[in-house]
Amino acid sequence: MKNNNKFLFSVIIKIPKKTLIKINQLFSYKVKIIKKKHDFFYLQVQENDLNILNKYKVDYEIISYKGIKHIYRLLLTHLSVFIGIILFLLILYANTLTIKEISFSTYTKDNEKIKSIIERHYTSFLDVHLLNSDINDINLLLRKEFNHFEWISIERSGCLLKVTILEPSVINKQVEHIEGYGDLVAKTDGMVKFFQITQGIPLIEQNQYVKKGEVLVSGNLRYHNQDESEFYIPAYGHVYAEVWYTKTIVVPKKSVTTEFTGKISLEKKLSLFGLDIKYKSSQNHYKEYHKEENFDQLQIFSFKLPIGIKKIHYLEKNDIMNVYDNKSALQFASSQIRYELSQSFREGDKILEVQCLNESEDDLNYTYVFFVRTYEDIAIFQRRAMNE
Repeated sequence: MKNNNKFLFSVIIKIPKKTLIKINQLFSYKVKIIKKKHDFFYLQVQENDLNILNKYKVDYEIISYKGIKHIYRLLLTHLSVFIGIILFLLILYANTLTIKEISFSTYTKDNEKIKSIIERHYTSFLDVHLLNSDINDINLLLRKEFNHFEWISIERSGCLLKVTILEPSVINKQVEHIEGYGDLVAKTDGMVKFFQITQGIPLIEQNQYVKKGEVLVSGNLRYHNQDESEFYIPAYGHVYAEVWYTKTIVVPKKSVTTEFTGKISLEKKLSLFGLDIKYKSSQNHYKEYHKEENFDQLQIFSFKLPIGIKKIHYLEKNDIMNVYDNKSALQFASSQIRYELSQSFREGDKILEVQCLNESEDDLNYTYVFFVRTYEDIAIFQRRAMNE
């Protein structure tokens, strides 16, 4: 341990060339020579060994300190910079905890009491309020305190706390004023194979054929009680169905496409109050390129400062001539279908079958007609209109 840490407290000294032999005789360890300049050597020695040099009256000059003392002197020299960095990081961290507003999904007589309970979990300094408790714990407390509600919960969105309340006594008002209540409907025709409903009343069965726009899950919890007033919530869940498509793909026999080569050059600029100062740039000699510019702007709380870093990426592009025969065109058309479908897929969706039904060609193009069978979530949310 001593050998590993012997230079935690060390100095760089300058000695005459003729003194080096004497110093090597005085010290038990091999002295580290940093450099030689003219008739002088620059050595790194332990700080407490300077006492030995003084004892034997060895001429030396301290050039700089290393190790812990060097760091300490660096901190003292740039103290204001380090304090500024620490304060800036503290401000950014505080901004992630700051709460500026509490909003309610609907008005109830208990809103002020709910707000008061939430504010008990604040740590406040001047006009800055920080949430010092876990939201799950606050939710549990609110549900115990206000158990007469159908539902109460809070969620955080940036600096905003959103309180969602379902109160049977104000059902009709809630349907009018709370956005987001509605049903799950079918986005396309299909044969239902599996469904998992989290919220709402399912109106479907397994192996049932449904049409586009048909209600799959009702958000009205009293759907089967027609003699009672409606009680709407946002329906939520997944309805997986087999879906059949007919797709027509046209592939040109010859085409020119522009593709990225993978070569990228980067340029960085420091933006200060509208003035851009370039501080990093790689040469861009591309004949064709795509330019992407991002601006990372400094933000303190909700205020965006006119200070930040601009990053400009230049992506090289080349024109490529594609020539297809019937076989390669068919492969391309099939892959194009799979790509287009996958772009709209959600978790759990998959392609079951892609089969070419018909193919034709003219002087310029190949044309293919495909049958496509998929397994996908066909449920989409449809908000209930306020006048319904």
